[in-house]
Amino acid sequence: MIRRSVLALAGVMAACMALSGCLGTTPEPTPTPTAAFASEEEAFAAAEETYRAYIGALNARREDPLSVPDPYTFLIGEALENDLALERELEAQGLRAVGDGLVDRVDPTSADPERGDVAIEVCLNATQVRILSSSGEDVTPPERPDFTRLTVQLTTAGDALVIERSEVAAVGQC
Repeated sequence: MIRRSVLALAGVMAACMALSGCLGTTPEPTPTPTAAFASEEEAFAAAEETYRAYIGALNARREDPLSVPDPYTFLIGEALENDLALERELEAQGLRAVGDGLVDRVDPTSADPERGDVAIEVCLNATQVRILSSSGEDVTPPERPDFTRLTVQLTTAGDALVIERSEVAAVGQC
């Protein structure tokens, strides 16, 4: 009986030690860092898809402020700060945008597939976007350009590509 107790105790101790890693540990494999994208072409395609999804989310928000996905999920850093500031400014002035912005063209600029950084130029068409006052009057400035060429910088955050910065590159026809 003592022998059975000792064997049982030894078995329990061995199990506990194995669970706690005391019986000899196998080193954890070190993950090999992988590139964010397999190629520049893949990075540019992902950047275009991300930017078009962002514009789609903005258009949906104009129709329904609770729409999903939230356009802010596509933004980070300076781009997010600028979008929030514009939204606050419009709200403070009692203005709102209506209508759909359109992406007419996306041109690749540069990509670092390893790091997941991508730059593109976008031709944004705002011919359908109007600015309305709180009374519903169209107050879109007549000198506002219908087409704007933007330089857009995207980066990888977690497992998603997000817009980090967007600047006007040229005004007028793209």
